[in-house]
Amino acid sequence: MSAVQNNLTLDIGIDVGGTFTDVVLLGSDGRIEVTKGLSTTHDQSVGAADAAGGLSLPLAGVRSIVHGTTVATNAILERRGARLALLTTAGFRDVLELQRQERRNIWDLYIRKVEPLVPRHLRFEVRERVAANGAIVDPLDDAGLEAVIAALRAAGVEAVAVSFLNAYANPAHEIAAAHRLREALGVYVVRSSAIAPHFREYERTSTTAISGYVGPKVSGYLDRFGARFGERGFDGGISVMGSNGGVLPLEIAGAHAATTCLSGPAGGVLATQRLSREKGMPDLISFDMGGTSTDVCLVSGGEAVVSTQFQIDGLPITLPMFAIETVSAGGGSIAVLDAGGMLRVGPESAGSTPGPACYGRGGTQPTVTDALCVLGLLRSEFFLGGRMKLVPEAAETAFAPIATALGEPVERVAAMVLHLANVKMANAVRLVSVRDGHDPRDFALVAFGGAGPLHACAVAEEIGVRRVVVPRFPGAFSAFGLLSANLKRDFVRSWPIRLSALDEARLRDELTAFRAGVEAEMAAIAKGRPVEWSFRADLRYVGQASELIVPIEHLTAPTIHGLAERFHAVHRAKFGYDERDADVEMMNLRLSGSVAVATPPLPDFPARSGAPVPLGRLPSRLEGAPLLAFAQRDELMAGDAIAGPAVIAEPTATTFVPRGWSMTVDPQGHLDLSRDAN
Repeated sequence: MSAVQNNLTLDIGIDVGGTFTDVVLLGSDGRIEVTKGLSTTHDQSVGAADAAGGLSLPLAGVRSIVHGTTVATNAILERRGARLALLTTAGFRDVLELQRQERRNIWDLYIRKVEPLVPRHLRFEVRERVAANGAIVDPLDDAGLEAVIAALRAAGVEAVAVSFLNAYANPAHEIAAAHRLREALGVYVVRSSAIAPHFREYERTSTTAISGYVGPKVSGYLDRFGARFGERGFDGGISVMGSNGGVLPLEIAGAHAATTCLSGPAGGVLATQRLSREKGMPDLISFDMGGTSTDVCLVSGGEAVVSTQFQIDGLPITLPMFAIETVSAGGGSIAVLDAGGMLRVGPESAGSTPGPACYGRGGTQPTVTDALCVLGLLRSEFFLGGRMKLVPEAAETAFAPIATALGEPVERVAAMVLHLANVKMANAVRLVSVRDGHDPRDFALVAFGGAGPLHACAVAEEIGVRRVVVPRFPGAFSAFGLLSANLKRDFVRSWPIRLSALDEARLRDELTAFRAGVEAEMAAIAKGRPVEWSFRADLRYVGQASELIVPIEHLTAPTIHGLAERFHAVHRAKFGYDERDADVEMMNLRLSGSVAVATPPLPDFPARSGAPVPLGRLPSRLEGAPLLAFAQRDELMAGDAIAGPAVIAEPTATTFVPRGWSMTVDPQGHLDLSRDAN
């Protein structure tokens, strides 16, 4: 069966989370279908294929699949990546061990540095030297390299990361060493001059090590993913979501594995950007709460904040990524009493196996989901559209030991668990907004994920936000966002120079040469489609230790003055001041190539013309709310309004409208929740 029938095209977004795998099918005629299935931790492709099998249409009729995965992130967090070796310049074997002097927790007197991904016995040196200006000081020691190859062969490594001193200025030695390693060992090899060609030795080496560590795992997984869907009749194209908000074809993504470290959460941010355009709301905060964690990202002026200063489990990675803050608060987060008898929520999670106690799959520890079940906010008859029956008695039993220890009723302990989780998530919202000079009260919260709409209003109250938007199919919103992604590849080139030493012609020549050097690679991704290019620069005041990313105007007319003015404005917005008399220096040039992907609009949402939607009543154990108004979301129409306390159920999520909040359905079918003036 052809992927295009009668001019109808079908595309699928598949987002794998810690508990559920979400699948969204979108047609060029506006049709949409959503399904969900449990994630399979041993091999995510199994659960993905099973969940996609729940669609009403055969995979043979689908044009493309866009996939968001957590394989790379999980490999790092669980330390289950490749057996990785590191090859460095003689004298720099311990860069990953020395790290930086920053203390992530200044009050921790017993802080320990994060364990490197490469143990010391697998870190090797070779004699070579390149100066900071790119001049070769010492040639690559071929005999020394052969000795290292022999040691690597004996060690049985699966991957090698090559990071030589100043390779960003001249990659010749890295290129030669990487070629010889691949030729002799046949293993996965990455080099810093291809992955992170910029200064700062530790961050560059760390990024390269991360890429080598997750590379074999990700590429092997993607091969299985493609094969598994091929066995089910799919013959279209597969793309993989990157952390930068763009996708890469399956066959290319494996070579850029580190770019998938925030693959799953990035889909939700893209969907939030699309919502921002549709509703004309430029300032939003995406709030994605799933089974294992909550991901938060700021969208300002319709664009998500991008950062190159990110850490995964304490390990720096300098690739461009959405500035997503993740906290260990999800539906599966486990509630325990710590050694001091204090109630704590997370970071441990029940995941999908065995899952929360109320799932009835063998879980015995109380979780956030169990607390929702105890209080009556999650109902067995509506969970996953009635396909999965909850066991409230199991949730009660799980909370009983804590309730006994605290001398409180079970419903009171459940409420305390929800409050602790909400405070933790509110702190993440504060961090992504205040960190960049924004007041969170000026933003609206976009709540999605399976658990996000249940907690959003409480989190909003914690930070003073008065408006929450719950999009259509919120439990699969990230999967929907995957279908909004363009093909995209980011490039970086080190170019340390003061703006006072630049003129427009020299800048224009450098930008032209930069683009010419990567056009062939981008053409292989674009496959004949037009490419849009955008330039940015990493700028700082002379003497500063960190840079800010500033866009450069169109290639034909860049101006040094305009670039400096934009830097001053960005600096003032982030830090509250600028120094216009200080000299500004550029450290890196950045270039992004993207290929636009047409995204069909959502179908029109019907408006109600007759009597208002009939509301049911549900009992609850919430303090002061023994009865909740109840509605099924598929019965709502544009213009419908409900005052809290109320519960709105749908197959992918449940929305809770607390007392003091009201909800209306907007013309696109999204739920607008607003806090009452009093």
